[in-house]
Amino acid sequence: MSPDHGTASQLEPAAQSGSRNLRRLAAIAAAVTVAVGTPAVAVATSMTSQSGTAYVTGPHCDNGKPNYGDCPSKTPKPTVTVTTTATVTATATATATACGTGVDSTKPNGNEQFLAALRNGVPFAGRRTTNGNTPDNPNIVSGPANTPGWTDLSTIAGFPTGSTVCGVSVDAQGNDAFYKIITQGGTVFTLHCAANNALVCPAPAQGQLPASQWVAVTPQP
Repeated sequence: MSPDHGTASQLEPAAQSGSRNLRRLAAIAAAVTVAVGTPAVAVATSMTSQSGTAYVTGPHCDNGKPNYGDCPSKTPKPTVTVTTTATVTATATATATACGTGVDSTKPNGNEQFLAALRNGVPFAGRRTTNGNTPDNPNIVSGPANTPGWTDLSTIAGFPTGSTVCGVSVDAQGNDAFYKIITQGGTVFTLHCAANNALVCPAPAQGQLPASQWVAVTPQP
């Protein structure tokens, strides 16, 4: 075997090993990129592979005398160094749940339905008649004379003004309807309305009882 051929065979495994390292690290980098590709995650990773320094036998060396014979020399193998850095940064921004809009209803009998609507934080009360002839009557009325339209409940005494109203509900039985609201701060209020073939909010004064108003429930949730 000639010296040149011997040197080439010694270098070939190092080159193949470097190629394998490149493929292996590329696969690891791809896996890291997929693994961290989720919101609210920031990951940085660095991988380095470096083969150790080794030596091969070179020809024609004996203290600088040519053609004397083969002897160990300090000819280093090629060193394969691969550095792969994968950095993925994602930021998730929490968005507050929107409030201030909603609707509710209750049907205590076969002749009428009471409704509550919330629009831009303002609650409204309404009523509609429902019978066999008009089971889905769309006409909303309110007030002692069943005037067309809704009653604005934000104008009634005791209505909270320090925090946006986020929810409204209504229930009715007999001659009474009760409206409830909850603010963004979590405070619940209730209002009593008269419901005797009409919807009157607030319930008017009766004898020694004053007209109803919004009252915070006790205890609060």
